[in-house]
Amino acid sequence: MLPGASQNPDGSVEVELGAKGVVELELVSSGEKWGRGPAKDVHSSLEAQVDSPSWHLIQALNTLVEKDGHTPAVEGFFALAKPLSAAQRQMVMTYADTVPEEVMMKELGVKHWVHDLNWKDSLLRLYSQPTINIEGLVGGYTGPGGKTVLPHKAVAKIDMRLVPDMTAADTLAKLKAHLAKHGFADIEVNMSGGYDPTQTDPDSKLIKAILATYHKLGLSPKVLPRSPGSWPGYRFTNPR
Repeated sequence: MLPGASQNPDGSVEVELGAKGVVELELVSSGEKWGRGPAKDVHSSLEAQVDSPSWHLIQALNTLVEKDGHTPAVEGFFALAKPLSAAQRQMVMTYADTVPEEVMMKELGVKHWVHDLNWKDSLLRLYSQPTINIEGLVGGYTGPGGKTVLPHKAVAKIDMRLVPDMTAADTLAKLKAHLAKHGFADIEVNMSGGYDPTQTDPDSKLIKAILATYHKLGLSPKVLPRSPGSWPGYRFTNPR
C-alpha cells in the first residue's frame, strides 16, 4: 500500500491528502488537588456531608461541549480551524456518491448520524470538524454488584481531534484556560501524547505520483481531503 493510501474491504482504494491532528490527555479530579472532598475513599453515606470529586469531574466535562452533547464549547476552539475548500468539499461529495450509507451504518452499528444529518452532511462534518471525545471514565468501584464508596479521585481519558490550522500546543492551552475560567483550575490536565494535523497539496509531485501509479495498475482511487483519524505526518509537512 502506498503512503497516504488505504484499502477498503471491497478492494477499493482511498488516497487521503492528510490527517487530523490529535491531543490525548487525562483529566484528573481529586480531593487532594481540589481541596474539597476526601483525600481517600470514604463511605458513600458521607455524600450528604462531603463533596464528591467524581461529580466535580462530571461537571467539568459538561462544560467542554454544548447542550447537544457533541459540539466543542471550549473558548476559541474553532478559531484556527480552517474550513474545507470548495475542491475539498467536492472530494467528499464524490466519495459520498460512491459509498452506500447503509453499508457504513451497518459496519459502525449506528442508526443515526449526529444531529440527524443526512449522509453527505455527516461526511462533511467527519472530514472538516475538530472534536472533543471521552475515551474512558475511571473512578471508584467498578466490579460486580455495588460498593458503598465515595471515591477520592476520578479520571477521564480525552482525545481532541484537530484540523488545519490548529496545533496541539494551542488547543491544549485553550482547554486549560477554559477549565480555569469555569472554576475547574484544580483538575489536573495530563497530556499523554499528540501532534498537529497534516495536509498535502493534491497538486504536489508526491500525490500526482501516487495517483499515477494506481492508474497504471488499473485502479481509480477515491481522493479525500484527509483521514478523520490521526498519524504524525506533520513531521513531513509542517513548515515549523
